[in-house]
Amino acid sequence: MKEKTIQELIKDNHSLAAALHFLGIHFENYTEHTLEDICTERGWNVDKIAMKIKELLTTNATTLQFNSLPIDLLIEYLKHNHFIFIKQRLPFITELIKNFEGDDPAIKAELKLVFPLFVEEFVEHIYEEEDTLFNYILLLNQADRNKAALNKVQARMLENSIKHFQSDHELHDDPFKGLRKLTNNFDIDDRFDLKTKVALSELKKLDNELHYHAKVENDILFPKAIELERKVLALLRSKISMN
Repeated sequence: MKEKTIQELIKDNHSLAAALHFLGIHFENYTEHTLEDICTERGWNVDKIAMKIKELLTTNATTLQFNSLPIDLLIEYLKHNHFIFIKQRLPFITELIKNFEGDDPAIKAELKLVFPLFVEEFVEHIYEEEDTLFNYILLLNQADRNKAALNKVQARMLENSIKHFQSDHELHDDPFKGLRKLTNNFDIDDRFDLKTKVALSELKKLDNELHYHAKVENDILFPKAIELERKVLALLRSKISMN
């Protein structure tokens, strides 16, 4: 890692471009430099930077046992994912596409049209989801643990239902459908230049992450939340009958 040029490293692993970006290194400005060159220029310890890059390239998300997590911790995990998407993944890809000058004009046009629209809609969706769905589930969880909170959740239950949130969640369009078709499912063709390869690799990774994130919500969060809502509703009915 220390002796190869940045261009050679990224050719070997396109995800390295995002790891470098996280460290404030814009790969297109250092293609012929080595990591050691950059660290010497910036006064960094090259061994520590190499270790940090390897850490950034490693993900353990798929090893988590989501079914065994309490619902409040599951929401914390999903909110942490939202933070990573907004603060790390999207800014890097946005900058990549903003300055994108790949060899394929069709891919270039599609990227510059689709991705900014996706970012705007996706960020709005995330904040709305946290403010409505997640807050409602946490309120249900609070009422389940402490009956004193039942009055607080009762009004919200008249306005919201997990089934309604679930239906809305399933209606979202596939933002990368056209781009996926244009690039044969983000296939990294040898004829593409390095910038195109990095852009498609990052989009494919983001696409996979979003599908995985949605799967955790659809297959685990919603079933847990529906069961929790039923439980709290039963507690409310019991309380009303006692009165």
